[in-house]
Amino acid sequence: MNKNDQKKLEQLRTLSVLMDSRFEGPFGIRFGLDGILGFVPFIGDIVTTTISFYLLVEAASLGATPATLIRMAMNIFFENFVDMVPVLGSFFDIYFKANNKNVKILEAQLAHPEKTSRASRIILLLIILGLLILFFAMVYISWMILQLLIGLLS
Repeated sequence: MNKNDQKKLEQLRTLSVLMDSRFEGPFGIRFGLDGILGFVPFIGDIVTTTISFYLLVEAASLGATPATLIRMAMNIFFENFVDMVPVLGSFFDIYFKANNKNVKILEAQLAHPEKTSRASRIILLLIILGLLILFFAMVYISWMILQLLIGLLS
């Protein structure tokens, strides 16, 4: 791995720590901006999911294999799926730490590098398409819940 790739990996590591485990709460529980922003309806989910997508795209640019990208995408999917449940999803973000998991998966794969191929780019495109569908479904459901809450409060 060249110096630019090492620098990029360090930046991804720093970003994942900021998002998932930068702060320490009661009883030594570590959390990051993902857990905090998750409590902000609609906007918080958009911001945190966008950052998770960014980590995935950067992993691909570093040469992550299709298997690595799929594992990372599944972590993002799982966290966002549970995150659709108001309040519980935010607490799950604090527990699950998908960004930290994904950077560890990427680091393990880069320790044993393999060349990316045309197939990995196609798989990445399919993963991103699936995640975008999930993202827009999450935005839509969050919007509907927000509208319902506004209606109940009116």
